[in-house]
Amino acid sequence: MKVKICGISNEIDALVAVTLGADAIGFVMGGKVLPIEVEPYAQWVRETIKKFPEGVDSFLVTHLLNSDDILDLSNYIKSTGIQISEDIDIKEVKKVRENTNKKIIKTVVTTDPKAPQKLKLYEPYCDYFLLDSRDSGYTGGTGKENNWSKCKELIDMTEKPVFIAGGLNPENLRGAIEETTPYGVDVSTGISSYSESYLRKDRKDHKKIEKFIKIAKEY
Repeated sequence: MKVKICGISNEIDALVAVTLGADAIGFVMGGKVLPIEVEPYAQWVRETIKKFPEGVDSFLVTHLLNSDDILDLSNYIKSTGIQISEDIDIKEVKKVRENTNKKIIKTVVTTDPKAPQKLKLYEPYCDYFLLDSRDSGYTGGTGKENNWSKCKELIDMTEKPVFIAGGLNPENLRGAIEETTPYGVDVSTGISSYSESYLRKDRKDHKKIEKFIKIAKEY
């Protein structure tokens, strides 16, 4: 079972996750601040990726809509992969595919009524799908638990390997895996650290990471 740890915001969490056995690390980037040289935290992401051992993938997880921006940012941080989170125009996805050999993950919202059609639409241009949840119009990183039975239906509709995501944590991981039998699992909020003095979700709990990976690797 492949494990992708997403929403990493600092080098310590990234390298701990890699040491504990993560197969891929996701860095959520891409907004209105361009050019890429001044993209917030792009430089430290680039330096952190350099420290990953061979065989560990690094993904630009982006909500950018333009293929040139996506490719420029990925090339700048030197990620081995790109996760396209938004349902951008198929021409833009095709352009990304035609201009890189990097691994491409396309996110599809499980509860989207058009999810089956989107699988077929994007299938020729990606290496993997990621089935995620959506909350308040935002895809991914919401902590909202996904619909696992629907995930299973969609997994059976595509020949591409599929990661599941959406509200996963060490407590519900086994059940989600057994119900969906995915290629891999992706987690962000479910291994985040919270406290009264630090309410944001972009610091990770290393014990939760360890437990999550251990459970996933049993499959």
